[in-house]
Amino acid sequence: MARIISDEEILDAALDVVTQYGYTAATTRRISAAAGINDVTLFRRFGNKKTVLRAAIEREATNFIAVGSEYTGDVEADLLRIVTFYSNLVQHRGRMLTMILAELPRQPELLEVMQMPAAIITKISAILERYQDDGVLIKEPPMHAFVSLVGPLFMKGMIGYIQPNLLGFHFDPAEHVQRYLQGRVVENHG
Repeated sequence: MARIISDEEILDAALDVVTQYGYTAATTRRISAAAGINDVTLFRRFGNKKTVLRAAIEREATNFIAVGSEYTGDVEADLLRIVTFYSNLVQHRGRMLTMILAELPRQPELLEVMQMPAAIITKISAILERYQDDGVLIKEPPMHAFVSLVGPLFMKGMIGYIQPNLLGFHFDPAEHVQRYLQGRVVENHG
């Protein structure tokens, strides 16, 4: 009797295929083969490539929501959760994200696939803005604060992908958060 392939295995296969081939060349046939199923099963469960990729990315985003993307009043703990999540995301899915972002201008349907990650970016920006409104962090455009917080993680990932030996250091999320806060905590806050 054939083993039943779970939706999770199919979603993992879809992310792996996109990572290896890019979105355009990640055909449903390649995704099906990587998952160990036939095309009919993939179509029955997900419909098409865009839908399976959206489901895979939404699963990753749901993992972030599960670890806590809420404002708690503890700026250091909140930022550490965000940075740790993005650090793990870049480590495990950075190449896939790079592939998707590179193809985005030529594949408008990817905008729909990236809706949930965009909503999470908006949510994190709102958390940073709330800390600004509370007088904990300096005032700056919330998206600028977000990019300053997680941008270095993506750059580290891209450099590591292109030239792995160039970096030569271990990334510590707590240390990164401390450096971020040193430049952004409002003086006399306490």
